[in-house]
Formats: sequence, structure tokens, C-alpha cells
Amino acid sequence: MSGGQIAALIFAILLLLPGGCFMLFGIAFVGDQQYSDGGIVLLAAAFVILGVAGLLFWLALRRRKPPPAI
Repeated sequence: MSGGQIAALIFAILLLLPGGCFMLFGIAFVGDQQYSDGGIVLLAAAFVILGVAGLLFWLALRRRKPPPAI
């Protein structure tokens, strides 16, 4: 693994906590009549954060093409 892949993996793992919290609170607030609009915003933020984390996981765990043989 290169240094960039290790950094991407670390940042992806760090983004799982806020993304999961936004998801949890968003689901809880969507069911409440008074805060349903805020719950939708929290869910949207969770999908964005978890999408970035997924992209970073993909970058960290993809395999590089081997250099061409000469």
C-alpha cells in the first residue's frame, strides 16, 4: 500500500463515525412530526459523508495495475 492509500483508509474510517451519527439522528428525527424537516437534512448529510467515506475506501483498497514488463 502506498502512503496515499493508507491516508485514504484512515480518513474513510474517521468519516464513518460522523456519517453514522447523522444517519442515526436523521432516522430518529424523520419519525417525529416536529423535527421531520431536520431529519431529512440530517439524512442528506449522512448520505454525502458516507458516500465520501465509500469513495475513500474504494481508493484505499483498489489494486494498482502492475507496471508493464520490458
